[in-house]
Amino acid sequence: MREEFIFPPEAESRSPFRLHLAGTSYCDGSYYIDMRALDTYFVFEYVERGRGRLRLEDGEYFPEAGDVYIVPDSGRRIYRSDSADPWVKHWFNVSGPLVRELLRVYGLEHVHWIRHFSRPELFTEGLSRLRKNPEKAHLPLGPEIIGTILAQVAADVRTASDAGRPVSEEGRMLRDFLEKQIFHPMPDLAAMGKILHRSEVQTIRVFRRDFGETPYQYLLKRKLAAAQELLCSTRRTIKQIADDLHFSNEYYFAGLFKRKVGYAPGQYRKVAANGELCHFDLVETSPGEYVNTIFLRDAATESETDGQVEA
Repeated sequence: MREEFIFPPEAESRSPFRLHLAGTSYCDGSYYIDMRALDTYFVFEYVERGRGRLRLEDGEYFPEAGDVYIVPDSGRRIYRSDSADPWVKHWFNVSGPLVRELLRVYGLEHVHWIRHFSRPELFTEGLSRLRKNPEKAHLPLGPEIIGTILAQVAADVRTASDAGRPVSEEGRMLRDFLEKQIFHPMPDLAAMGKILHRSEVQTIRVFRRDFGETPYQYLLKRKLAAAQELLCSTRRTIKQIADDLHFSNEYYFAGLFKRKVGYAPGQYRKVAANGELCHFDLVETSPGEYVNTIFLRDAATESETDGQVEA
């Protein structure tokens, strides 16, 4: 068995990120790791070739060529290469609050096995950069490398989740189109129907089937979510925000916003400035998809006649 290691200089005691060891392992039938309670670091590994087994407290996983596996920083952790088809793998052993926070915000705390990772070069290129600059392993290279890997892992997990949902290609096309209309006038149903080559009634039916709401409801929700961000992150006036989002006028926008969000726009901005709002009152309904809690309560009663946004 052969292994290539990168062992960087010691990190500062208060560093939010620490890279302990990294490298490439050309395993044989004897490869077996049983992490101890004192081994409080995460392991991120990409399997280039071969098969193996990962045993954690919550179950067993069987990473093989093309997969990534993530070993948590606590609990019982055992992983071993298959004796007949041993691993060739690239890996990073890291710790620190920054790693835990990245896993948390990406919703990956309980994700340990990612099938068919889409960007394996992130591991090999990351190792190459570390070999050239080991003195930068803790800051800034390490966080860059691991942050990019985790962002892609989160994207792959979401793609796999989307693939498992009953969402048609037509539904995705129309949703992608609507996402580009947030700062544009509300498109009419005829324009949406042309994208799908369907009638207006069929267009509504397809979107409601895939996403549980009409195209109008979806885009209105996204416009109001954008309004919340603009109120909290910019100094634009209520009128300017209404114009940005192509509402008919600031009075209609303010009334709709208060009815849906629970605050008038000016009140919302003041409450947010006082730190009394959490995540803009949005909740994550599925990985990477956020909805204002008001809409979860109103979804059953929302209708096409709930107001007009002028084109």
